Amino acid sequence: MLKTHPRPIIAARDKLNATLSMSLTQAQEKAVKAEMAALSQEWLFGPAAYPGDTLCSTYTVKRGDLLQVIGRRHKVPFQILMKLNNIPRPQSLQAGKAIKVTNGPFHAKVSRTAFKLDLYLRDTYVRSFKVGLGRPGYETPTGRWRVQEGGKLERPTWTDPDTQRVYKATDPDYPLGSRWIALDGVSGAAKGRTGFAIHGTKDPEQIGAAGSRGCIRMYNGEAILVYNMLFPLYSTVEVFD
Repeated sequence: MLKTHPRPIIAARDKLNATLSMSLTQAQEKAVKAEMAALSQEWLFGPAAYPGDTLCSTYTVKRGDLLQVIGRRHKVPFQILMKLNNIPRPQSLQAGKAIKVTNGPFHAKVSRTAFKLDLYLRDTYVRSFKVGLGRPGYETPTGRWRVQEGGKLERPTWTDPDTQRVYKATDPDYPLGSRWIALDGVSGAAKGRTGFAIHGTKDPEQIGAAGSRGCIRMYNGEAILVYNMLFPLYSTVEVFD
């Protein structure tokens, strides 16, 4: 639904986002991001779109529309549209109904020093997540990555490159958690690299630590949320120190 009256929330969001490009102390940046994360619960994750907002708007469903196609048109996965509009199944889309759409793509920035993933909608900060990264000798490569086409999977079978053991999702010690988002290296030290991903984990104590073979680990519920936002080929992941 579209809010019938403008609210200062969009202006506040945009002003705070512009502040992030200024020279801030760590404490100031943390405070700004905390306030923006709180605002995102309304302008992004809430059911309403606001007049004049370039990031979220409404779309009236036409006969024959598919949620997957609407998502692709807006460069976001259809799962985030389901979440925003409380649509239980893609097939439940109703012609004539106005739904909230997000104008993507989403992107991520990962700080190796802070063990943190910041999520952005286009260039606007949304919220942060604590992550686990590569251990010594297997450091997560810095540089720019792109979400791989066909690389988003739910609990895929995985072969450990060190032991060659094949893990299935039903195995009690399955290590990948809830989701797998494969990445292709585009520039920097990441260029040409493959085999890296954002994924969940069976070891939540590894979040905030250097314990993986280079992948970016997340708590399982948060991995699902990010999975529902990053769009293959268009969403990028920047890893920096």
